[in-house]
Amino acid sequence: MVEQRGTPRRLLVLDDERDVGATICMMARNAGYETDYTDRIDVFMERLETAPPTHVAVDLQLGDGDGIDVIHRLAKLDCGAGLIIVSGLGGRILESAARAAVENGLWLTGTLAKPFSYAELKSLLIAVESRAPENVGFLPERSIRSVSRAELADALAAEAFVAHYQPKISLATGALVGFECLARWQANKRDLIAPDVFIGCAEQTGQIHELTRQVYRYALTWRPPDIGGKPLKYALNLSPLNLGDEDFPRWLFEECKAQGIAPSQVILEITETASLNNPLVLLENLTQFRIRGFELSIDDFGVGYSSMVQLARLPFSELKIDRMFVKSLATSEESMKIVSAVIGLGHSLGLNVVAEGVEGSQALELLYRVGCDQAQGYFIAKPMSHQAAALWQATCGRQDG
Repeated sequence: MVEQRGTPRRLLVLDDERDVGATICMMARNAGYETDYTDRIDVFMERLETAPPTHVAVDLQLGDGDGIDVIHRLAKLDCGAGLIIVSGLGGRILESAARAAVENGLWLTGTLAKPFSYAELKSLLIAVESRAPENVGFLPERSIRSVSRAELADALAAEAFVAHYQPKISLATGALVGFECLARWQANKRDLIAPDVFIGCAEQTGQIHELTRQVYRYALTWRPPDIGGKPLKYALNLSPLNLGDEDFPRWLFEECKAQGIAPSQVILEITETASLNNPLVLLENLTQFRIRGFELSIDDFGVGYSSMVQLARLPFSELKIDRMFVKSLATSEESMKIVSAVIGLGHSLGLNVVAEGVEGSQALELLYRVGCDQAQGYFIAKPMSHQAAALWQATCGRQDG
């Protein structure tokens, strides 16, 4: 959900401790929010529909259920309100509930461990206002929940698939090192459609190969100025299905040649699910990319079960720490330990380590302290058109390094 100017900020609280609920409401009112409180799940769900809030606070321990049940219900309703999870349980339980909310597609804005202070709650509410969710500028997903093969075919014919560019910086110097190029469907002059809406359909219908080529061709057409004589790198997402296309490595090599881009400037990001397909084909195709000079990155590292197997078998040159751990870096000791361990593992294997999903200065500082190489995220810059990326580079991208 994206708030518009003038939209009342409304917080709906679900907590079976009336004094805690009243305290949260009082604090939120002091921060300029309209508030409502209930200790019953059924009443909470009813008010969610009749008077939609902009933000909700949900306790994990409830008399007639629990917070996970509420998370499931919010996900089924496609709730776009900012979610704050509240609990007096241990930190690891609170973190697990937070992960469940994120993996259910909810917009988690933070967690509060009881007892908490006004400053803690206020900081979350301020963060809610300043943070733009990942789909800012996109058409609402519920209005384009399904996409047909014919719609994709029309969009491909119209060359409506483009790339938006998110800066990646060096944590050692602060200098710009490249951009991740993210697929977008330019539905019209004003609106974009998020990749989560169309990638699955493209993979199911076999249109992913044409779509990938169109996005890559668009992305590689823009040539950002070099930094200190060093060419910037392009990070491009690769569908596991693209790895079954025997012509793709040669096509990409020729496309780079036509654009005057060295293969070493291109980083292909592979998700862990790729390893669940034919492992021999995966090994052969990825090795082909490396032979031709392309870089390979293992994306979303740490959230699956075969990441270690991939590192041992496949010729990766980069490792990207999943945003789940980066998001909670400043508040979770466990996440801090995991991130430190992953960075150490990556460096021991000679890999460049990148953190994605950086949303605050504290996370950026912690990543620097533990030796992470590069970072990207909304705190640095959001994905943008190549025109906006050029302006960002000229005004914000440091020229040293």
